[in-house]
Amino acid sequence: MLLWLGIRGRGASAREAAAAKPWAGLFRAPAQEEKVKTGKRIRLLLSKRRTWLGIVVLLLLAKALVWGPASKMVPPAELPMSEFLRLTATKAKEPALTSLKVTSRGKMLYEVAGRPHFTRQVPLADPLLEHLLRHGVKFGAAEAEPVGRGLILAQLFPLAWLAMMYSVLRRNLGETVGSAGRQVQGDTLDRSLTFDDVAGIDEAKAEVRELVAILRDPAPYVAAGARLPSGVMLVGPPGTGKTLLARVMAAEAGVPYYYCSGSDFVEMFVGRGAARVRKLFARAAKTAPCIVFFDELDALGKQRSMGANRGSNDEAEQTLNQLLACMDGLDTNNNGVIVVAATNRFDMLDDALTRPGRFDRIVRVGVPEEAGRQASCTVHTRNMQLEDPALLVTVAAITPGLTGAELASVANEAAIRAARRSCVQVSLDDFQGAVKAYYTSRSKIPTNLQNLMKGLL
Repeated sequence: MLLWLGIRGRGASAREAAAAKPWAGLFRAPAQEEKVKTGKRIRLLLSKRRTWLGIVVLLLLAKALVWGPASKMVPPAELPMSEFLRLTATKAKEPALTSLKVTSRGKMLYEVAGRPHFTRQVPLADPLLEHLLRHGVKFGAAEAEPVGRGLILAQLFPLAWLAMMYSVLRRNLGETVGSAGRQVQGDTLDRSLTFDDVAGIDEAKAEVRELVAILRDPAPYVAAGARLPSGVMLVGPPGTGKTLLARVMAAEAGVPYYYCSGSDFVEMFVGRGAARVRKLFARAAKTAPCIVFFDELDALGKQRSMGANRGSNDEAEQTLNQLLACMDGLDTNNNGVIVVAATNRFDMLDDALTRPGRFDRIVRVGVPEEAGRQASCTVHTRNMQLEDPALLVTVAAITPGLTGAELASVANEAAIRAARRSCVQVSLDDFQGAVKAYYTSRSKIPTNLQNLMKGLL
């Protein structure tokens, strides 16, 4: 009765938790429900006292059968062949030995005065046996030589080597299937990141902030008939803050977060990459709603080859096909797994990957304008002492085309120059020197842009 009440209480609490989440029914796949039911049956079976009592009884019976009768038996004593022949040759009213049995290996088992004995046969000719008995020579079969330790080690070494190789191959080919898509735990995720740490890309930040609002409170959107976006792709040049936006999104949303790189699915063995994708989405579906972040998606989602080049990279195409099926296939009916991807090579991605239904939103993260550069410099110099806060206006004016990561590098270089002068406050001269050093050290900067920067400085 208590067990039934406990199960009923757990079921009621589960129903209350499901009612508190409007989209909880959408996030659970049929396969997941079947696994949950199976797990409940197993836990219910193990919780019964009768099951454990049966296991204990079976263990006691096994112990009684193995160690009970054998421990009470008296071990037989060995008699040499000569003594056995003398006992059988004596003429008495009652035989000296009884219950003689011969094993398949020629070992004779018998009893002498009620005690068990055995004798190993000696493969000698009859005349020789008579001669030895006539002269009273005591003889018997020699004991089998024990197996040497060296022979045992020689047999165990190949087995140990094979076991080690099997373990290595299994770890490399099997267990590494689940290594892609590492779940970032709550204690390792940087929860201090907020949208205030993102500056200069206001439009992209607004779109990502709206997605976080949907994850936090989906009720108004469900009431309006909206559905959860299945994917968001952050597209922009390197250093514009795509990965930072994904990290802030994970910290602000408060849902499980899986991080992986596109190169994690590039495998030499055929089928390994596709298996990793399946296992990643299977784990993510169990913790839905959740976020799966693909960094550098272009390593995984390149345009599939056509014509003469078709089949040149079957493994990569199989992995991409599996990703397409997991994101929007027959069995993925808005299961609550939100895919967030970042790439700076949008033109190389496959059209089937970027279509609506897989990536509902394409967020462009561009190079900030002058006002955005000033806001970005303000964020990157929060821990610095500036001679004049107004100098950031000048810094934003002399850094056209720089991204947020480049502005962070310039600000750090300016602080290093101030420390080089044994000064705590960072001046405008430090920033100008850092900007000039940055532009001149980048060989990819066109010559006309370098001349323009020299004129501005």
